[in-house]
Amino acid sequence: MKVLLTRKALNEVRTWGAYMSRAERDKKLLPSIAWVLASVSTNEITGQITKRGGHFVLGAHEADKLHGLMILKQDGVSFALAMPKEAEGLDVLEIDYAGDDFFISN
Repeated sequence: MKVLLTRKALNEVRTWGAYMSRAERDKKLLPSIAWVLASVSTNEITGQITKRGGHFVLGAHEADKLHGLMILKQDGVSFALAMPKEAEGLDVLEIDYAGDDFFISN
């Protein structure tokens, strides 16, 4: 399977990776895009709880703790990826970014 990030998605991962390398200097972190089945978040100001179904989240993993994640490199940016089972049959997986969300665009 070939995995491509769009220009916007790659820029977001690059920016996040640069931030993490400055913030966590004592750890070797790799930016990651991971599929999660569901999540719950709470707005710190209003206390409103938001539940979401399956979606991608941007994070970072320690380079020596990448269990089950694919390690990819695009335009000089290394990142880890965990994708949904539904995407495993695709020949090409393109991931885009808009607003605050990553999504499969093909």
